[in-house]
Amino acid sequence: MSDLVLIDHKEGALVLTLNRPERKNAFSKAMLGELQSALSNEIRDDTGAVVIHGAGGCFSAGADMSELRGTGEDIDMDDAFDAVTTAMRAAPVPVIAAIDGPCMGGSFDFAMASDVRIANSKAVFQVPATRIGLLYSPKCIVRMRKLLGRDVVMRMMVLGERFDSQAALRSGIVSQVIEGDSCLNVAVEMAQQAQGNVRGAVEATKWLLNAVDSDDYDPEFWEGIRKKLLSSSERQEAVAKAKARVMK
Repeated sequence: MSDLVLIDHKEGALVLTLNRPERKNAFSKAMLGELQSALSNEIRDDTGAVVIHGAGGCFSAGADMSELRGTGEDIDMDDAFDAVTTAMRAAPVPVIAAIDGPCMGGSFDFAMASDVRIANSKAVFQVPATRIGLLYSPKCIVRMRKLLGRDVVMRMMVLGERFDSQAALRSGIVSQVIEGDSCLNVAVEMAQQAQGNVRGAVEATKWLLNAVDSDDYDPEFWEGIRKKLLSSSERQEAVAKAKARVMK
């Protein structure tokens, strides 16, 4: 790996920093490959959550326009973005997007593929896809439609409206706005607080939510998973520790 994505394990938080500040962290295919690899290979047993953050006060300007050709060949950039969002959703722990400053274009998809989104007061969100003649990935639009509703997606994806941090909070794009220059510390603390959660229960609950989002919910399958977890050694150990704390 180069230094396009910085990897830092912070006592339970895996922080992945998009590191092209001179290009406003615009995504080249190489950068997308590094991010996908980090999401797939850097999560450890003691990782409570992943935090994705941008260097230099900017989350990301989206796709690197210098790598787009304006032809059907640009589908390979879409495929690279899709590989990252797939890895985010497949991660066995929550992925937190810590959004400082601009979150533009394709990086908005990453924000919406995250499990939790927080922003600083300087964050702005915009997707100028229709301005460059692009039908954004249909799979992404369907996911956004379910999360945000038709009105917000119409304003963002068709009109290309620019949302500031407070508009994003009201619209459900983010769940929290942090005053100041950066929301990274708050995101890291959130990840660290999740470190003591039982991995099997975290993984199953996250994937259940993914299944509901994608209309792939099978009640019988998930009831089987629930019953299996009820008798797991991880749960038995966690219950024993909880009892010990109560008895003190």
